[in-house]
Amino acid sequence: MFVGVIHHINDPEGFQAAEDKAIEQGLPPNVSLPIHAATPDHRTGICIWQGESVDAVRDLDESVVGPFSDNEYFELEVEGLTP
Repeated sequence: MFVGVIHHINDPEGFQAAEDKAIEQGLPPNVSLPIHAATPDHRTGICIWQGESVDAVRDLDESVVGPFSDNEYFELEVEGLTP
């Protein structure tokens, strides 16, 4: 399934460092992060994940960037792509 996340980032430097470290270490085999983007001031981020469930993505994401942002999670329907 595809999971959308909107990050309302309160610590852009901390968020970026945590995200970079997690990507460098590698994501678990049951999730991928095909799209991640941020506004120029890095106060808002938008990610589209592929994972088993919204809860699975939320658990992973919050463990990495939760201290640096308030996050919204929701299931997405993406035309032309299959999870």
